[in-house]
Amino acid sequence: MRRISSVILTSGGLLLGLGNSAEASPFHRAVVQERAQSLAATPYREPEPLPEIWRQLNYDQYRAIRPVSEKALWRNADSPFRIELFHPGYLFQRPVKFHLIGADGEETPLPFEPDRFDYEDLVLEEKPDPGQLRGYAGFRILHPLHGQPENFDEIGSFLGASYFRLLGEDQRYGLSARGLALNVAHPNQPEEFPDFVEYWLVEPEPDAESLEFFALLDSPSVAGAYRFEVFPGERTRARVDATLFFREAVDSVGIAPLTSMFWYGENSAERDFSDWRPEVHDSDGLLLRTWNDEVVWRPLFNHHAIRHSHYVAPDVKGFGLLQRDREFHHYEDLSNPYHQTPSAWIEPVGKWGRGAVRLVELPTDNEGIDNIVSFFEPEEKPKAGDSYEVSYDLSFVLKDEVELSVDRVEATRVGVDWSFPDTRRCAIDFNGPGLRELAADAPVFAEITSSPNGFIDENQCFKNVMTGGWRVEFKMDTDDHNHIPVELRCFLKRSDNNQTLTETWSYQWSP
Repeated sequence: MRRISSVILTSGGLLLGLGNSAEASPFHRAVVQERAQSLAATPYREPEPLPEIWRQLNYDQYRAIRPVSEKALWRNADSPFRIELFHPGYLFQRPVKFHLIGADGEETPLPFEPDRFDYEDLVLEEKPDPGQLRGYAGFRILHPLHGQPENFDEIGSFLGASYFRLLGEDQRYGLSARGLALNVAHPNQPEEFPDFVEYWLVEPEPDAESLEFFALLDSPSVAGAYRFEVFPGERTRARVDATLFFREAVDSVGIAPLTSMFWYGENSAERDFSDWRPEVHDSDGLLLRTWNDEVVWRPLFNHHAIRHSHYVAPDVKGFGLLQRDREFHHYEDLSNPYHQTPSAWIEPVGKWGRGAVRLVELPTDNEGIDNIVSFFEPEEKPKAGDSYEVSYDLSFVLKDEVELSVDRVEATRVGVDWSFPDTRRCAIDFNGPGLRELAADAPVFAEITSSPNGFIDENQCFKNVMTGGWRVEFKMDTDDHNHIPVELRCFLKRSDNNQTLTETWSYQWSP
């Protein structure tokens, strides 16, 4: 066995007693680990296809199938949580098995039951037979989030491949998390989307403050055992413990992946399309905290080509995709309240060892496509027969996200210089309590660096009298024949004592 900090890499042999959080139920995580290891030791099997009538459902037809709230799991128990199941069909064509774990740790299969759904509004030429279905598509979690015990709010859903989302107080769905990402935007291998194929739901005690459940993941290259414990609240958090068993070698493994949408924002002045809204995005930047507590902010951008960013981050302390802009008037969208979509923040449990936080930005021409992916990629690539173990906390944040980085970048704006079309003018607004306390004549300057193919001119740093923060303005030029992205970095310092005052702004300008 070789140990890479808290990420364990082994060749063969069952990993026992793993995980950094204590077992909360008599149902042991090792049961799912044994299933995952056995699964990985056999060739991958494609799932049985759904009957055609369910595969051919369109969006409106699928939405017409509604869960019957009276059939929610634990509805008639004195439970702070309820579960509603999703019907298979439309995009969700892999039947998923479910089991219930009672207080005594006993496992009971949960078969597909048509009476959990209302089909009255489903209009099809041929009447379908739900009795032929052998599983569900996923589930949603309900909990009284706003202090009213009789009102159960949706706080999360697990639906489609290994995708899932959580919600805290006053949040609206935006970005998603995934169990695992494999070969994202890889030049030589197609991306692989593992599936959660089986769930074990642990019935909570009447006074439970969290919900525990287990999941089995499967794909052509890997099988995995997952334990989730969800803690609802103003900031809904999940502890995730995962053990991965590799059938095949994989070039790129994405741990704790996040997926979001960025169409355009305040830094998109050069966009070549028209839309009536000022900005459209579920997230506007990547935040990263390194092993030595440097905090890096990378604004997102929608370019015409795929963009890859690689932040070497051994023993990374945290990273996430954030939605920092909370002003409704910056979006003006009543149907899609982008100002209320949560930020997602990952904190490793223990040390993850050598690796990098990666950001992949895919081009999109509409808001219906999640085009942003971020994850931690271990430096050492797994081989067939290897195993990884990893644990982390995942928080969905809205109200207190400023705590993740206090004196921070508030806005990034980039535009063409009117007198030199090849030159870009950049304006960065920094803000925070420490910056607002500084007088306008404080000895503050902006330290700006560029990759060798970029040239910085007219560096100005001054108090922003409208916000109380500080603004940096500069020009960036590059060679007329340059086709390589320019990497830029900027942060504020005091000239009298060399003190760093802010997080680091990191930006990629692409020709």
